[in-house]
Amino acid sequence: MKFITRFNLLISILLLFITIFNINMPITSAKEQKNTLTFSNGTKVSTLFFPYRDKVNQKIGTERSLQGMTIDAKGNYYLMYALGDKTTYGYIYKYNKKFKLVKISKKLRVGHGQAMDYHKGYLYQIVDVVGSKNYILQRIDANTLKVIKKWTIPAEIHPNVLAMESDTTAIVVSKTTSSNALGEGYELNRLHIGESFKYTIRHPREKLRVDGLIGTTKGKEIQGFERTKDRYYILSNGEYTSFKHDGSDQQTVSLQTTREPEGLLFNSKGKMLVLFNKVNEVFIEK
Repeated sequence: MKFITRFNLLISILLLFITIFNINMPITSAKEQKNTLTFSNGTKVSTLFFPYRDKVNQKIGTERSLQGMTIDAKGNYYLMYALGDKTTYGYIYKYNKKFKLVKISKKLRVGHGQAMDYHKGYLYQIVDVVGSKNYILQRIDANTLKVIKKWTIPAEIHPNVLAMESDTTAIVVSKTTSSNALGEGYELNRLHIGESFKYTIRHPREKLRVDGLIGTTKGKEIQGFERTKDRYYILSNGEYTSFKHDGSDQQTVSLQTTREPEGLLFNSKGKMLVLFNKVNEVFIEK
């Protein structure tokens, strides 16, 4: 009888230990669960790597939510994480081409943190703090991850994403809804920047409008934007669309997954990369 009682006690202690251990473990063992997705146009992407993600029991207000990514010519990856309520502050995580975390920025004012692009040694990022009259375009040193220059964006536009066209020009995307006189659609504006002034210059005649919105969720959220030498790509939940720089030849592709994407881009070899949050995962075209 004493033996059975002691045995049961040992089993109870063992079960308690397993429970405590599991509470502090990630929801999944990401390294063991690589995935492959096939889009509606036949493009296949598979897991490239799993960047940082919070522990299951992360303290409320300290959560770091993956919002975007860009890549440089050397294969370094820069991932943006929004802090807490995802409206004001965030961090940039830099990974090398072997997917090793090499640097984390200090806490930065980034807004939602979604809009970021790499260009010639710098990160360009839109600070879109909710309620702000003007958004800010800031330049960040890609080595130090420190902000070194800021420009004010015209108050009449509130872009969600950007891609650098040149050293002095950013392409930014805003969406219009059914309440707009022109209806639902995307508006692509060029923002011109310079070293001698603190604001961006926008010429309305340079604006490109594309009618209609994509996305499988009610909000038709813009989740990513990319510019290649001949096309633009806009990402939303469940879909992405692409079109030529003049707005023609639009093609929309289903991601064929309900997972929330947080970025779409191409590396120096022309391979598509797609970023998903929650179980933070970067996919690359096969």
